[in-house]
Amino acid sequence: MKILLSGASGFVGQHLTKALLKNDHQLFALVKSTSDPRLDPRIVQLTMPLLATLEEQMDVFINLAGENIAARPWTTKRKEALFQSRVTLTRQVRLSLKFPVKHLVSMSAVGFYGVTRHGTFTEETPPKQGFAHELCQAWEDAANEFAEDGTRVAIFRLGVVLGPGGALEKMRMPFLCGLGGPIAGGQQWFPWIHIADVTNAIIEATKDTSYIGVYNLVAPQFITQKRFSQAYAMSLKRPAILPTPRWVLTLIFGEMASLLTEGAKIAPQKLEKRDFKFQFHNIDDALSDIAKRD
Repeated sequence: MKILLSGASGFVGQHLTKALLKNDHQLFALVKSTSDPRLDPRIVQLTMPLLATLEEQMDVFINLAGENIAARPWTTKRKEALFQSRVTLTRQVRLSLKFPVKHLVSMSAVGFYGVTRHGTFTEETPPKQGFAHELCQAWEDAANEFAEDGTRVAIFRLGVVLGPGGALEKMRMPFLCGLGGPIAGGQQWFPWIHIADVTNAIIEATKDTSYIGVYNLVAPQFITQKRFSQAYAMSLKRPAILPTPRWVLTLIFGEMASLLTEGAKIAPQKLEKRDFKFQFHNIDDALSDIAKRD
């Protein structure tokens, strides 16, 4: 297949491209410049202007792009950058392509459901309002616009993706120093997913034409942030004792602190109904596997 990717050099993108290249797909990566050294030399690199000159129809567009929502506090300028990197880019790709792609697999996030600890959220549950929901909703709306051109659209709402690097790499040092205790009491839900299951789900969606609509891409195991902290500390052979009070995070991060202090209980209902084969159902097994790879 001819596959166009945005965000190919990101955490998920790097894992995904390795898997796709093993199956001899022809990959085209949308980049800011045509000399991204992180990408495999077999991948054709395209800037947006070059994308507009492409005379080939893509079988699939895998849309992974988006600046890290938790990297910096949500100032007005930062919110705009988050919208630009997701919503604006998605629309730009659609308008730039000479030929509509046959299938779009686009990312979203469980932030779609908003900030809450109460209730279990399936793909059909109404969300709570807030910035995270507004961002995800706009991103999904931009992806669904591809359907106007006859493109088949599948959207994955990702939980916290765990694997070598990524979010765990940022958490590693505090945990190694024994500072990985519960955040704001630790009773908020922690929807997670192993990178192997993310990769497998995306690849399956590119091949199976019945993947249409929105899917929660989270592990079927419900855990709290405190349970995650204990499991991750154990995988590093460190204690998880010192708690982080809510007020400290609010002081540092402002509105963005809600990503850490609140968390919804997310169920992968539609994937389970499809009998999707999760490799990692249990957080202890997932973190043990990741520790072996580090």
